[in-house]
Amino acid sequence: MNELPFLEDALRDHDEVIARARALGKANGIARVVVAAAEEDDVLAALYECKKEGIANAILVGNREKVHAALDLAGVPADTFELIETESDEESALKAATIAASGDADVVMKGYLKTSTLLKTLLKSEHGLRDRELVSHSAVLYVPRYGKLLNVTDGGTLVKPTINQKMIAIANGATVMRSVGIDRPKIAILGPADDVSSDRPETEDAHALADLARQTWGEWMDVAGPMTLQTATQEPVEDHISPVAGDADVLLAHTLEEGNIIAKTLIQFGGAIFMGVIAGAKVPISLVSRSDTMLNKMASIALAVCLADYQRRGFEPLPAYTPKEVNA
Repeated sequence: MNELPFLEDALRDHDEVIARARALGKANGIARVVVAAAEEDDVLAALYECKKEGIANAILVGNREKVHAALDLAGVPADTFELIETESDEESALKAATIAASGDADVVMKGYLKTSTLLKTLLKSEHGLRDRELVSHSAVLYVPRYGKLLNVTDGGTLVKPTINQKMIAIANGATVMRSVGIDRPKIAILGPADDVSSDRPETEDAHALADLARQTWGEWMDVAGPMTLQTATQEPVEDHISPVAGDADVLLAHTLEEGNIIAKTLIQFGGAIFMGVIAGAKVPISLVSRSDTMLNKMASIALAVCLADYQRRGFEPLPAYTPKEVNA
């Protein structure tokens, strides 16, 4: 096997992400995904397609009878994947963490258990999987009219993040975009307007956050805020002082609800293809839902494989951020 060179050009859509994961499998050996509580038929069906496509193989962890029933429901032969038997969600999460920590898996995937149960176990210090102060969710979308990948964060893990938590979400989101070849991501801190007003506290928060992010990582990314969704993603009508305007790679939402609504609206009404990953740990964490299409599920797994490859290569990470005594 020959090491596949890292990306010279950024990946621009879900098909290119899937193709990259497939190429990594051919060059370096197929990626290994450990599934905690692997009793979810839609997850197993997606992994079966990924194995056939050469994107990823899986180690299933869970109750043997329930996993076999889910495999049968998904139409997946029982001997397709390795199965490690456990008796509870907590034991499944612990076993998945142990496997990932030992280097026997490149990606951790959530099966039929609560996200909080999985993350609580994975990020315990004894497993050595914690990379940043917290993890955050990236919804990476291919929106046909936008013409490139767009990361909406965080619509999955941080309910009402503080400014310090948002700083970590920016770092995590930037790392995800770097893994698909965007060397200097453009980060838009979303707000209800482009100008700062005391009548709209969210604009003051976004302005303070953008300043802090520029001070911390200005050599590695472009950051602007507050910025409306329209300004961040549409060609500016008039000159805008920020290179982020009309060309954002990452949209940082004010709250989880805001991020979730933006991503779901783009999917439902904008025809976007969704790829979701949780970043900030030493191995990517993949989550898919039953409402996701098979293409979305496969693309999500492929994105996690690309992120795992990026982290394995040992690129210099963003400088560490020291939390400040401020609140969002």
